Amino acid sequence: MNSSEVFVQIGAIVGAVCTLAIFSVLFKENPYYRLFEHIFIGLAAGYGVFVTWRDVLYRLWWEPMINKGQWWWALAVAGGGMFYFIYSKKHQWISKLLFGALFGLGAGTFFQGFANTYFPMISASFKSVVPPMDVPLTEALVAAANDLVFVIVLITVMAYFFFSIDHKAKAMRGTASLGRWFLMFAFGAMFGSTVMARMSLFIGRVDFLVSDVPRLFWPFAVGASILIGFVYFFFIEKRRKLRQDA
Repeated sequence: MNSSEVFVQIGAIVGAVCTLAIFSVLFKENPYYRLFEHIFIGLAAGYGVFVTWRDVLYRLWWEPMINKGQWWWALAVAGGGMFYFIYSKKHQWISKLLFGALFGLGAGTFFQGFANTYFPMISASFKSVVPPMDVPLTEALVAAANDLVFVIVLITVMAYFFFSIDHKAKAMRGTASLGRWFLMFAFGAMFGSTVMARMSLFIGRVDFLVSDVPRLFWPFAVGASILIGFVYFFFIEKRRKLRQDA
């Protein structure tokens, strides 16, 4: 076994320990889960800082300013430094100027994206339920049926959220009730797809534990789990109960 294979197996064992520690929260909140949760958050924060420097600050700011002579990028330091005035009670208004400008830019960009995304949907929602004449009959009937279903769902769901007319009216109540059923179907489909995505992540972790982790790890893992559980329940829990009783 060469050194690369040894490091691969060590990495697999470390990954298995981290996975089992995170999965331990499914049984009960415990300090081991908290420890690995903090390790994960710390690693993610450190990696985020490194990626920000490598992909953003160094490539788009430091390198053009130092290597390409674009000295005006130094003015960005003043703008970035304005953020830190938020920690000063006396000069906090300086940071609010920058936050206000950024929020205004963000709101304008968001509205532009909203208009480009949803306004075309409004025009696309006007569908014809009349079969087109320039296509084969089967395709025309299928297209007309799809458009009819779309129009029915659209009208019924809009009726469910249309509160200017009292829903006590029989026609309005039936239409809104049908729209609510359509909404439940849609939410159920979205929830099912979310569960499927989470299950795929879980299956990937289980496959990693079964296939990639060395088999000699598992006897030690079981023994360590029993020892840790014994220490936790018979010492930490007992002390906690004694403190609560006192």
